[in-house]
Formats: sequence, structure tokens, C-alpha cells
Amino acid sequence: MSPITLLKFSGLLAALTLSATSLVVVAEPGSKTPLVISQDHAWPPLAFQNRDGEPQGLLVDLWQVLGKQMGQPVEFRLVDWPQTIEQVRSGAVPVHGGLIPSPERARTLDFSREILTLEAAVFVSTRYRSSDLTDPALAPLGVIAGSYELEYLREHYPDLPVREYQNNTGLVASATAGTISAFVADYPVGQHLLARFSRPENFHVLEILYERPLVAAVPKGETALLERINTAIETLPEDELSRIINRWIHTDTIEVTPRWLFPALVGITALLVLLFILLYMRALRRQRTRLRQELAERSEQFQVLFENAAISIMVHDRETAHVLEANARALESYGVPDVETLNQVAFGSATIWAEPPYSLADMHDWITRVREQGPQRFEWLTCSVDGQPTWEDVFLRQMQVCGQQRIISTAIDITSRKEAEARLQRQLELEEVVRKISVTLLVCQSDEADPPCVVYTLGCLGEFMQSLRCTLFRYNDDTGGLDLVSQWAAPGIPPKEADFHIPAVVLNPYYTVFLKGEPVIVSANEDNAHILEHALIATDADIREVLALPILREGGLKEVLILSFSEMYRHWPHTDIQLLQVAADMIGGTLARHKLEQELQRQASHDSLTGLYNRRNFEALLLHELERATRYRRQLALILLDIDHFKTVNDRFGHNAGDEVLRQLAVIMREQTRDSDVLARWGGEEFIILLPETDLDGALQAAGALRQAVADTRFPTVGQVTVSLGVSTYQSGDTPDSLIKRADDAMYQAKTAGRNRVRPGPSGSSEY
Repeated sequence: MSPITLLKFSGLLAALTLSATSLVVVAEPGSKTPLVISQDHAWPPLAFQNRDGEPQGLLVDLWQVLGKQMGQPVEFRLVDWPQTIEQVRSGAVPVHGGLIPSPERARTLDFSREILTLEAAVFVSTRYRSSDLTDPALAPLGVIAGSYELEYLREHYPDLPVREYQNNTGLVASATAGTISAFVADYPVGQHLLARFSRPENFHVLEILYERPLVAAVPKGETALLERINTAIETLPEDELSRIINRWIHTDTIEVTPRWLFPALVGITALLVLLFILLYMRALRRQRTRLRQELAERSEQFQVLFENAAISIMVHDRETAHVLEANARALESYGVPDVETLNQVAFGSATIWAEPPYSLADMHDWITRVREQGPQRFEWLTCSVDGQPTWEDVFLRQMQVCGQQRIISTAIDITSRKEAEARLQRQLELEEVVRKISVTLLVCQSDEADPPCVVYTLGCLGEFMQSLRCTLFRYNDDTGGLDLVSQWAAPGIPPKEADFHIPAVVLNPYYTVFLKGEPVIVSANEDNAHILEHALIATDADIREVLALPILREGGLKEVLILSFSEMYRHWPHTDIQLLQVAADMIGGTLARHKLEQELQRQASHDSLTGLYNRRNFEALLLHELERATRYRRQLALILLDIDHFKTVNDRFGHNAGDEVLRQLAVIMREQTRDSDVLARWGGEEFIILLPETDLDGALQAAGALRQAVADTRFPTVGQVTVSLGVSTYQSGDTPDSLIKRADDAMYQAKTAGRNRVRPGPSGSSEY
């Protein structure tokens, strides 16, 4: 067999390139002027541009040999296929490197002798089981614009929907991406590009459209040039042509059933049947019995296959859609014992059908489409009599059964696939919830003990997981139990009391598991055997299961996030628990950050030794109170006190004892003052007290009580310590400095008068 014959693959012509704009002059034999060839730039392995933009391919090599035969160098202009023909028609390029002749092209072009013989094939994705290119499931069919394949389809299949592409690369890339399910291309081109973008086994050849010669073409009337080309083709050595073909084309067998095979089989079958009849006429009675036995056996075999098929099969009345026959799998999907019951509860009533678009009326619409438009394929939600849903891939087709038109339905169970898709969608949605939570917690700023962002986060998780409660507990190192920190409850579910506590005896069975960072799932059971059930589940009648997620930091248990559900024995995907654990850890991180921020704020505003406000924070509070007193004409008093002989305490007993005196004095000050009073360490052994809504008498009384409480206290190591106090009250026009100055002067007077006493500062008639 010659290489030319082996080249019959399937549609090796779709695009030949063009890229010239000026008229090309045809040179005489032996001229150094190149002969310009128009060819497709994306038609591998026939013609294409390599990565460097250089032309390559079978036709490129062939024309280089033909150019030598003609005694003239060749040059290639590679463009999209529609432009290749237009360039030659307009005279911009003198020669088209290879196309299939047609009546339409013959109007403007003259054709050379045959170069090669090509076949066009219909490539179909292996995901489709179509046996006919007119199957609506394959529409639209991909094809190259301006190609002979397009002309052929328009002539033989005028109603077939097509989608046009400018080159084969784009065509095959679109098919492998799933944009189209079938396309027409030359067989070697299709195989070559499928190997580049996917794998050839992902597509199969549905049928061979045609077999046509590949020829060169010149503008109408270019007789001399055409004769030179024909002479070069005729004198081309066959071994040279074979070498070029073998370099670019693998002569694989195209696995397509020949069109002549079916008529031949029919003819052979007819002859065999006639011979069979003639032979059986001699022993009709004996053969009749055997034929009846064989028919019964085959009928039984068909019935066994029908009944035991893994897919659902039903035969419907064409008009009413009632089921005439159904196999066991079909009856099982509806949960009925026989066809009669199936018609009564399903196709005779709309009660068990799902909501639109999966209702009985929708099924009748699909059957109407089959009658009017042909075969239909779709996904369907089938509900059994006990309410069990099943997703199916349904194919409806109209065909002759026992001489009558029937609707045949076949359905494959795809419930597992749909459930997997639903799980993936749920995972993506939960990932989005966790992402939003992370953003919320990242920007969370609050001075409250229970930040609103944490409550919002609990609500997001609770609503998405459809839980009744989403509760955050903090581990109590002292009690070994869990204290309520924050909570979210679904509408209609009352919140837990603020002091709700899970004791250590409940937590202990799960504590080791929590320390490993593992979740705990506890379900209610008939015997109420679980301890956690008594503490959480039994306290809410509607809660039947809880998911507890530990939050660990610094190697220890810090918090526990608990989601409570009304459903028992829920299926928990591993990805759901992982994402919930991520959310729980982010909540724990936010609480830790919030606690650290509060501590930093406290350190910035409080004295580290006594825990009282420091001087800077006190001055800010004093300024605020002075402004309020001025605006609303309210009373305000100030007490400044100093520890008597404090240097002697430090020198005699040491600074540690002195520090303990300062701490103990701060405690006495808190005990002797009101919650509304502002206490601060003014510096060293000096302390200051701001008393809102207090007149001079009230301030002197408070100062006297404080002085007496200090004097009556026996300080550790040191013994008795006394203080001297100065009191001042707000006067119109006072500034923080003036108010403090009067208290300081009064305290100095107390020191001068013998210490361990209280002195008021000077006051004027404007004081109130």
C-alpha cells in the first residue's frame, strides 16, 4: 500500500494561510523570485508555524521539493484559512498550497492535479453516546469558516447547527475545553491537535464525512503557472512523496464502521435467510418446534436482561405517558411492587413528585418534546412513595415497540455524584463564611468584655450550620469547668443565663481529647448515658446532639466552641469540622488579642505597683470633670495625701517593705472611697483623690475617715503609718493646676502642723 493511500485519515483540510497585501508577480522558470504559497498557519501536521514563526509541515516540505522541480524558490504566507483562499482569489498570492475543489471555488480558481487524498471525520467527545451526527446533544458542530467541510455540511445537512472557527487550533482547543462536544476536521489534523490539547482517546471518530483529493489552486486563467505545477507534481518521485508523508503522518487505522458494511450485512443476511428458508422447507415441522424453542429462550434472555439491568428502563404510552412496562430497577426507584401500582401512585397522581421543575407536569412536557423535537436527555429528581429522593440521568427516545410508537426512558442513578457536588458547594460556602469571619475578627476593636464581633461570628456559624445554639465557653483553671463567655441562639430559643457553667465532672471525660486538639461529638440516646447530655442536651428538650471544638493556646485548653443541633446522628464531613475548627481558633485568637490589648491599655493608664490610675490618666479625667463642673455648675473636691516619714520607712525597712506599704495604702483608699471617686498615684508616696458631686464638708469628712483608717492599720513589717491630707474644692475659673495647687498647699500646712491630719485649702465666696 502506498503512503498516499495510507494518508486517508479524516478531514485534513481546514485552513491554509494568507498574510500578503500586495499583488504577487509570477516569475518564469529559473527565476530567483520566490513563488509565494498561501497556506493555513494552524493546520498541523500539514502546515503550521513553529515557535520561531517558521513554516513547517507536510505541505511545506512538499512545496519546497516541488519548487526545486520547478527551478524556483518558494515562500509561504501562513494565515487563517478563510484568508488563504481570498488572497489567491484576489491575486495577492499566486498559489494556494492545498485545498479540496468545489463548484463554489471553481468559479474563481483553477485546480492542479491531485496531490493527496484526504478524509474528513466527525470527532465526538467520549462523554457522549451518540451514533448520529444529527443528534441534538452534539449541537452545535464545530467547523472551520470557509472550509470545504462547511460547504459539505451545508449541502448535505442544511439544518445542522454549526459553530465556525477561524483555524483548527482554536477549534480543537474549544472542543477539549468542553465548549463544543463534536467537531469536523481532517483526521491527521484532529489527532495531532487532540494530542496537544488533551488525549486522543478522549474523542472518537463518529463517522467519515467524505474522501476528496487535495489539489493546488491558482487564480482563474493562470494557465501557464498551473501547467508548471502539474508538471512538477507528475514528475515528483513516489519515494520522495512517501518520505515526506511518513515524516509527518502516522498511518493509523481509523476505527470507523464502513458505510458499506451495513448494506453488505443486510444483503448477506437476506441470502442466508433465503437459504435458511429453503433448507427448512424440507423439514418444516421439525424446525418449527426448534425455532419456537429458540424464540422462547431468546425472549427469556431478553426479559432477564431487561429485568436485571443496572439502569432503570420503562416503556411509556406515547400520549398519556402511562407506564406499559418497567424493569425491577425502575420499580425500585419509585418504591412500588408492580407497574399497576406505579401508574396509580406516580403517573396517575402528582402527590409523590417533587416540586417544579421535577413535577409530573414537567415530565409530561419532556415527553411532548420527545414527540416534537426528538430524543431528550436531562437530569431528574425522582421521589419514591416513602419520600426517598434519587437523582437520575434520564434519556427519552421515541421508537417502535411491537408495531406501535412508544416512549422509551432509561435512567442512570447519579445520586452519589449530585451529593458530592452538594458537599463541594457546601464546603465552598462554609469557606466563604470562614473568610468573612476572619476579616471581621481581624478588624475587631472593642473595649467590652464580650466583643460584638465574637457574637457576630457565633451567629454566622450558627445560622450557616443551622444549629439551635452556638456557644463559647472559657476554661476555668480554678474550677476545672467551663464558664459561659458569649452565645448565639436561633429565633425562638432562649439564651443561657450569663452565669451558666459546665462543671468539671462533665468536662473531665473529654478533657484529654480536647488537649489533643480533637473535636467531641455527643449525641443523646435513649438511656441518657452521656454525662455531657445531662449538662447540655438535657437542659434543652430540642437539642439532640452537640459538636464541641477545643481552642488551645500555649499548650493548654483556653476555650471551647459548642454547636447544638436538633438532629441526632448527623453526618459530619471532615472538611466541615476542619473549617469550623479554623473559625474556632480565629475566635480564640481574637479573644487573646483582645485580652492583650486590654492589658496594654491598663498598663498605659494604671500604676503597675498599686493598680491605681497613673498621673497622666488622672490629669485627663480631672480635666474632663472640671469641664463638666463648669458647664453644669456642679460641685467637685480634690484630696492630696502624702505618707509621713516615708523615706524613713524605706531607709529602715527597705524598699520592698516600702512598696508593700504603698500597695496596702491603695487597698485602704479603695475601701474608704466611693465607686464614683477617682484614685491615682500622684508620684512617689503621694496619692490624689477626685470626688465628683462633693462639697468641702463632704471632702473633709472623707479625708478624715481615710486618715483614721490609715492610722488604725498595722502595716506588715513597718507597723503604724500615718498620712497628711490636703483638701480643695472647685471654684469658678479653676484649672487643674490651680485646684491641685490649693490641695498641695493645704497638705503642706498639715505637714507643718505636725502631720497625721487634714487641712482644707483656701476658699472664696465663689466656691460651691
